[in-house]
Amino acid sequence: MDVPVSGWASKLFDGEEKSLQRRALQVRDGLGQALVDMQENARSSQQDAEVSSTQVHGVARYRGAFERVSSELKTIEGAELVKPNGFQFDLVRIGNGLIYPFCFSKQDSNVRNARIQNVWSVIRELFAFAPPSEQADLFGNYAFDPSAVELRPKLAALPGDTRLVLVPFACNAAGLLKPYWGVAALADENGTLEWTVDPEPLPLADSPTPKLTIPKQVASHPSFDQGEEPIVPLAPREAEPKSGS
Repeated sequence: MDVPVSGWASKLFDGEEKSLQRRALQVRDGLGQALVDMQENARSSQQDAEVSSTQVHGVARYRGAFERVSSELKTIEGAELVKPNGFQFDLVRIGNGLIYPFCFSKQDSNVRNARIQNVWSVIRELFAFAPPSEQADLFGNYAFDPSAVELRPKLAALPGDTRLVLVPFACNAAGLLKPYWGVAALADENGTLEWTVDPEPLPLADSPTPKLTIPKQVASHPSFDQGEEPIVPLAPREAEPKSGS
């Protein structure tokens, strides 16, 4: 039995248009498929590398999280690819939801302890589309104020009702562990997250998307330039008649 989509997701991705009432379900299922494909590609890359370090998996997983999500979701009606200036990957905006996937752990960890590991400029700007933090310090100040962030042009061009949707997942070379989605504020510059929409488990696809493969050539069938040269029979040339004869 299909798990119904939560109200917050339907509100963000479907909106009020009746024709789009199943779009949130497409987004959720597409994310599950994209993460399965990401892990399968990263696993295959690690195996093909034939090295003991799992660095190959980490690189493929990092790139694949963005590339597989954008590839899977870009065909959904109303999907918009957003590539922030200075960022090398496309993000996907559907309805009012701007999707940001990230690996929060390599172990089976509690997603509520998830942190953004590197709060650099693009991350700060993305969280300008998140709710403000409600956790003030002892002096009543907030460590991160999204309203004070200056946005680069492509992010500044997004509608003001855009909301950042986080897709945190735990993953390592052995498998994809725990994928979630939800909405959170950035509580401080250390990457602490303050969840305003509880992170919900993402249903995963049963299998990765099949890849198109090129059949291997049979060794017994040589290519055109590897065959034997044909033997051209030679015949003596008839003597030409002498002039005046």
